Amino acid sequence: MSICAGRREILQAAILLVGGGLFGGTLASCSKREQDGPFFEPEAFALLDAVCETLIPQTDTPGASAAGVPQFIDDMMRNWASDETRATFQRALTAIDDMARAESGKRFVELAPDTRTAMLSAHDAKGEEDWRALRQLTLMGYYLSEPGATEELRYELVPGQWEPNVPVTPDTRAWAVKGV
Repeated sequence: MSICAGRREILQAAILLVGGGLFGGTLASCSKREQDGPFFEPEAFALLDAVCETLIPQTDTPGASAAGVPQFIDDMMRNWASDETRATFQRALTAIDDMARAESGKRFVELAPDTRTAMLSAHDAKGEEDWRALRQLTLMGYYLSEPGATEELRYELVPGQWEPNVPVTPDTRAWAVKGV
């Protein structure tokens, strides 16, 4: 089994685990390719990084950028995605930047964090499929990363006893499960 095939199988299992029907059909059309260099040009990668960090900013836990989510998405586009999926993600990023330019005269990466958040909320409200795909892969990449799974979520390699009634407070974190 090649490394690329192993990653696809791991990703497919992870996607099914988190309910990723959106990407299920695309996995079947994966081609086995490893390309040199990044998929996104530097300007598009900076936009992707800004979008990811706006979705999952650094708080008391690492944000999307520190967790390597933009690199994860770039690797997915370069080594895994079909041409159709690549076009979906490029359209999503273009729409975000176009909206920023139309509303503020600036690129998305030049906007203040609260303005970025408002713009991404507007994309959420529109229910655009391209945007939803980008958002879903960003979230998946974050929660599959080590910081997302071990610092954002509570993590136990081997879970302890079952606790059916656990008090929930604003500081309570969800659980990450390994080996499902």
